[in-house]
Amino acid sequence: IGIGTGAVSPLSVWHVAREYAGLAEAGGVKDVVRGLAEAQARAGLAPVVVLPRYGFMRMEELARSPVASFTVSLPDHDRGNQFFPEPVQVREAQVAGVRLLLVESPRYSALRDVYTYTPEDEQENHWKKKGTGHWDTHQLNVLLQRAVLETALALGSAPDVLHCHDGHTAFLPAMARELPEYRELFRATSAVVTIHNAGKGYHQEIWDPSFASLLTGLPAGVIEKGLLDKPTDPFLLAGSYATLVTVSEQYAKELISEASGDLSGGLGKALRDRGIPLQGITNGIDPGPWDPRTPERSGIPFGFDPSNGDLAGKARCRQELFSRLGVAQPPSRAPVYAFVGRLTGQKGIDVLFESLKAAVRGPADRRFVVLGTGVKEMEAMVAWLAADGSSAGRLSFLPRYDPSLASLIYAASDFFLIPSAYEPCGLTDFIAQIMGSIPVVHRVGGLVKVRDGETGFSYEQHSPQDLTATIERTTRIFAEQPFVLDTIRRTAFREIFERHTWDHVWADSYLRLYQASAAEGQWTHR
Repeated sequence: IGIGTGAVSPLSVWHVAREYAGLAEAGGVKDVVRGLAEAQARAGLAPVVVLPRYGFMRMEELARSPVASFTVSLPDHDRGNQFFPEPVQVREAQVAGVRLLLVESPRYSALRDVYTYTPEDEQENHWKKKGTGHWDTHQLNVLLQRAVLETALALGSAPDVLHCHDGHTAFLPAMARELPEYRELFRATSAVVTIHNAGKGYHQEIWDPSFASLLTGLPAGVIEKGLLDKPTDPFLLAGSYATLVTVSEQYAKELISEASGDLSGGLGKALRDRGIPLQGITNGIDPGPWDPRTPERSGIPFGFDPSNGDLAGKARCRQELFSRLGVAQPPSRAPVYAFVGRLTGQKGIDVLFESLKAAVRGPADRRFVVLGTGVKEMEAMVAWLAADGSSAGRLSFLPRYDPSLASLIYAASDFFLIPSAYEPCGLTDFIAQIMGSIPVVHRVGGLVKVRDGETGFSYEQHSPQDLTATIERTTRIFAEQPFVLDTIRRTAFREIFERHTWDHVWADSYLRLYQASAAEGQWTHR
């Protein structure tokens, strides 16, 4: 098997995921799967993405007749572990050179959101509370993984590489190796599992090991390899059957060296104790949808070019933003700071709130804009501060998900605040740099790619004091050394295109990872 262009035959890669940008969106996984798959297609590979076809997805270009049809039996823990048949059809579509295999089933067709219940669900059934996870999450995850195996059987061929994304798919390498009906077909397949977020609540662990065995079909002796304290952790189990990688080099180092379980619920320590390696590859980005030089694609009202310092369109975007906000336009000498994202502890909203309380009492002309939703208590905190008289219109809070407005905020702001408590990779810093908004980050995880004074600004301690001090520092530089900021903007923008596109990440990192995974004997048990 060859890898890349000029090889004997192109490497076949199957990505397995619950998300895909443009089709099924929830978190950052969607961007990674699509970005990497399309980069592989441009490099001459034959990437496939296996994805559920949710009830909210409409794709007219799907193959009319299914490429595979089968039935999967799934147990119900609440009904005496009885098994119930789930009819499945797999249909094919092509998007930007990527072959999509969409798994249709009654379970997926009933979903209005990838992971959680919607207001419509709650209206129909009061126990399906908006924002809570689906009651049959584990069945939904295993259904996708079993569909991968059954589809390969139906097609009569397995890929060279199974690339499994997050805990939703991390049982798959063990299932492909240990379940006798699939073992022979997948004997030459290597497996990679990407840990997009190892924080508590992201592992998709199954608390009852006996149910994990029943659900996956894996013997109890195999399930035991994944026991992290009492639950079965699919990430830990995958370490015996796959190459584990996370989404930045620094995050991998932090996980594998953690002393307590605060960062990953003990996963990092368990990997270290068992000698299971964890690699890190920093995510890339497709800069096209954010490039301010092409406003018709990036969706902003006025174009500009951070690469050469032409920011006239950025100033007009700033005027447009404050016009939409309905607040007084700040003078050009005053900086605008922005936050766009989820309002959660991981994203550092508690630190941001305390820092903003101090910052809004600072120089009168500065403006702060916060866009996003999340934990209700944190939403209430920011809303209170925005409405407080001491803020005097300096803080605008928009508690909603609005991609169009987010793009305008990126384009209009001078600085972009990212005070994350931990951050596996970070995408908003990339977007901000493309849009000419200089990131101000807590130096942790994937955010270490922002170099202080060169491509942005960073601070060491996760505290309101450190964030506030950095805000004050950037305000002074904005007023006294604008040429410094111009150099930072140009450098950051250039580096995105030279180092951080998905084409570069594939050629420089993932290609080597796949080669190494195939060479080491991917089914070696640790």
